[in-house]
Amino acid sequence: MNFINFFTSSVAIDVLLKLVIALILSSLIGIERELVHKPAGLKTHTLICLSATLIMALGIHMKNLFPDVTLDPARLPAQILAGIGFVGAGTIMREGLTVKGLTTAASLLSITCIGLCVGAGFFEGAIFATIFIFLILCFVSPVQNMILGEGKITIFTLISTKERGTLGKAQEIFDKNELDVLNVKQIKSNSTESLIIKFTVRCKETTKKEELIQELCKIDGVSEVNVSKTLIKNDQD
Repeated sequence: MNFINFFTSSVAIDVLLKLVIALILSSLIGIERELVHKPAGLKTHTLICLSATLIMALGIHMKNLFPDVTLDPARLPAQILAGIGFVGAGTIMREGLTVKGLTTAASLLSITCIGLCVGAGFFEGAIFATIFIFLILCFVSPVQNMILGEGKITIFTLISTKERGTLGKAQEIFDKNELDVLNVKQIKSNSTESLIIKFTVRCKETTKKEELIQELCKIDGVSEVNVSKTLIKNDQD
C-alpha cells in the first residue's frame, strides 16, 4: 500500500510529468541533430534535458522540504549551466579555417535551459522555446544557402615543391580578389615530396577564374593548380 502511495503521491506525479515533458521536447531537438549526423544527437540531448529538469525540480523540492532554511533553488541549476560548457566544448572542432560544432554546442545549452524551465514548472516557456529552436535548426541553414548561394563554392588545389610561403601567398591572392576562403587543408605527399594545399573558396559571379589560376601558378614553387566545383552547406555546425 505504501509502495503504491509512493508512486501516486503529488510529488511523484509532478516529477514524472516534468520528466515526460522534458523527454518529448528534447527528443524533438535531438532527432533533428541526429538526422544531420551531428556528434550530439538524440541520446545526448534527452539525457542533458532530463538531468537539467531533475536538478531544477530537486532545487524546488528542497526549498519546499525545508521552508525554514534559507535555500536558493537556482543554485544547483546554475552549476548545471556552468558544467554544460564542457560538454558543448567537446562538440566543437576546428578544421583548417573552419570551426564546426558551434550550433550543436548552442543546442545543448538551449536544451539545458529548456530542461530547467520544465523542472521549474514553466511549461509555456519550455514549449515555445522548443518550437522556435526547432524551426531555427531546420530552416535557417536553407535560407542561408539560398541567400549566399551554395553552388558558388570552388576548390583550388595547389601542388607546391616548397613547404613554406605557398599558403600565405595564395591567401594574399584570394584576399586581393576579395574572395572568402572557407577552408584550407594541407597534405604532405610522401611519394613526390611535394605539398598539396586545398582551398575551399566562395567565388563571386564576376570572379575571373582563369586570371586567378594564372596568379596562383606564378607563386614560387607551385607546379600545378587544379580547380573543381562543389556544393557545400554554409552551416557546418
